[in-house]
Amino acid sequence: MTSAPELAAEREIDLSRWREAVRTRWWIVVAGIVAGAVVGALYSLAGGSVWEASVLVAPGQPFSPNGSPVLTYQSSPRAIDVLVTSENALRRAAVRAHVPVTKLRGHVSTQSVSTGAGTSSSSRGANLIRITVRAGKPKHAEDAANALGAIVIADTTSTYVQKSIATYQRKLASYNAQLGSLARLIESYNQTLATQRLDFLTKLIVVNQLDAAIARQGNLNDKVAATDQQLTLAQNIEKAQLIGRASAVKTTARSRRNSILVAALIGLIVSAIVAIAVDTRARQGAPRR
Repeated sequence: MTSAPELAAEREIDLSRWREAVRTRWWIVVAGIVAGAVVGALYSLAGGSVWEASVLVAPGQPFSPNGSPVLTYQSSPRAIDVLVTSENALRRAAVRAHVPVTKLRGHVSTQSVSTGAGTSSSSRGANLIRITVRAGKPKHAEDAANALGAIVIADTTSTYVQKSIATYQRKLASYNAQLGSLARLIESYNQTLATQRLDFLTKLIVVNQLDAAIARQGNLNDKVAATDQQLTLAQNIEKAQLIGRASAVKTTARSRRNSILVAALIGLIVSAIVAIAVDTRARQGAPRR
């Protein structure tokens, strides 16, 4: 039997021979890498072309009445990813895009666009979510991406935000109605003072009432400004927003870079084996001294 030291020595000799074979017949290895890269490039082109369309969604950020941000699953990038790839969302988007749902399964992806350090799909710091759809026709990709963006906005706007928006709108309507009444009252007071001859006491009373109406008008204008600001915050920050519309671009069905790298690696391995085999045959065929 061969001892362990002898086996280790034989392995070392074999590895040395292999390295020498690869180094001596380097042109075979280079040819294999080049051939593999060419084959990979052709393989990526053989996959055909598809159309890719993306939309950007700004997730909503609800705030409590005291102004503190409220963390909710509806603004989580991971939750949005689960939402847009769910069967329910895919079916709804397929109906709006007029394509079979089978054309969307496996062809929808999301990506977080963050200005912070983290870019993972679970990052809370992400302020934009890119929803991408790949389809055989540009209109199908655009319609499906826009539909999924609309679904995200509708499904991630919490009941709390919806009620806040409705409350602010009612307040604005009430304040504006009161301002309309005050404007007519102030006009009436001004006309009374300008057209009627009043005694000093009556005129003083009318002037005081006019001043009170103007002060009330000023207070209501302040309330309108504050409420309008709160409504704008709820509609543009607390509620998810769609940033632009999807526009399709043509792309290859397979990643050319990945195809070339993988094929070149395979070419390297195969050519190295060929170089070792050629070297082994050459050694075996060489005359012994």
